[in-house]
Amino acid sequence: MISRRLLISAAGATAATASVRAWGQGEPVRLRLASYLAPTSHTYSRILNPWADAIEKEADGAIVFDRFNGGSLGRSPYIQFDLVRAGVPHIAYAQPNYTSGQFPQLQILETPFLVRSATEASLLGWELCERGLVDGFDDVKLLGLWSAEPGLLFMRVPITGFDDLKNLKIRSAGRLEGEFLESLGATAESMHPADVYEAMRRHTIHGSVQGLVAAQTFQGFRVTTHVFNISFGVVMFALMMHRPTWESLPAAVQAIFERHSGQALGILGGGSYDRRVEEIDARFRGLGSITY
Repeated sequence: MISRRLLISAAGATAATASVRAWGQGEPVRLRLASYLAPTSHTYSRILNPWADAIEKEADGAIVFDRFNGGSLGRSPYIQFDLVRAGVPHIAYAQPNYTSGQFPQLQILETPFLVRSATEASLLGWELCERGLVDGFDDVKLLGLWSAEPGLLFMRVPITGFDDLKNLKIRSAGRLEGEFLESLGATAESMHPADVYEAMRRHTIHGSVQGLVAAQTFQGFRVTTHVFNISFGVVMFALMMHRPTWESLPAAVQAIFERHSGQALGILGGGSYDRRVEEIDARFRGLGSITY
């Protein structure tokens, strides 16, 4: 039997969609949706693009996303928050790990051994936001969070345990991750994942903390000889909208965004990373050139 709550929810969604159709009888609202990664990247192709497609479908022509990929509205991952705040793109995602001073509470998710999967981390991050425990997003509309999978240690030199990290240079993504490495005697190097391949190839660094998806995307696995399979912290992604743009949208349009964002976006994003991890892990183990 269909529950009364489900019937009410379905009726509400139908009414909202009808309202959007009526509102969109003129020109559709066009929103600039930006990604600093390529359209073939995991984040864009499996998360951001399907999210936008679902919203456009439900809005029934009232919302159209103009999609800018590969950093065409701003290439650096470190400036995405400021770009959204200024309205350069209406919507974009940032990695809070790269501006840790602005989002101090989310740093807890960088803690090694805290979470077991991207989905778990994504839902935990959103729950913290829902409870008002995360600062830093006041100037934008936070649509949702998702996480990459916990990081592994990709090495150019053989290791058998943490003691082998002493005096080695290891790339880290966040402050807590770096502090953990340094507590083991390593030197933590802050570096964008796109630069890891060349740094490891040149032996400028001995290894990198990365997720399997990042190692595949940025080709770090090609210069990796050993993987230390432990659960480091996670890299979060925050999808944000220019706040004045959000406030200008009719309530019916905002409702569509809300239905596809928040926890739903965390499940979409985290789940897509977890599924991709299984595929990549099997591939790497089959190469024969990487020792686990």
